[in-house]
Amino acid sequence: MRELGPRASMAQIAREAGLAPAALYRRFPTPDLLHSRLAEVFQDRLLAHARHTLDLPVERQLEYFLHTVGLHLALSHSILPYPFGDMATLEQRERVYAFTARLLEQGKQAGVLAADVALSDIAAVVWGLRGVVAVTDGIAPDAWERHLNVAVAGLKNPALTFSRPPLGAERLDRVIHRPSRGAG
Repeated sequence: MRELGPRASMAQIAREAGLAPAALYRRFPTPDLLHSRLAEVFQDRLLAHARHTLDLPVERQLEYFLHTVGLHLALSHSILPYPFGDMATLEQRERVYAFTARLLEQGKQAGVLAADVALSDIAAVVWGLRGVVAVTDGIAPDAWERHLNVAVAGLKNPALTFSRPPLGAERLDRVIHRPSRGAG
């Protein structure tokens, strides 16, 4: 599907997979259902990989997790019509944000992350990764890694100061809980 792109027809996908179109349609009657299932798989794999983050020293946990997010965004970009997080279920998104909040708190307690870093700042780093992946698609597919390096360096800077307060919990909740673009 990566070669075909997210707008490929079901017939094209079936042909590339070596399936009869009817076999694909039996399992996924619409492209939306196929994309939703793929987004679910990407989200579940992200959470599975995220658990390995906890085996690392605390100073590497958030960076490793964000790198894993970036890899998943880059891999899914050419397959899904929207970022997989937008297509995830509410429960999946809440699990990712809860896990991220845990890593953030541990990093701050250990003095690895600047004290003023908020969950919404981590969310903004991910939103930035999504933009870099989309803009550099097909030209510089690993540019997101440089963006992440710059962002993480800032998050770890103890002298970090912000010109604006973090996105409040209510507004972040509205972003997290907005309806998804394809999952049930």
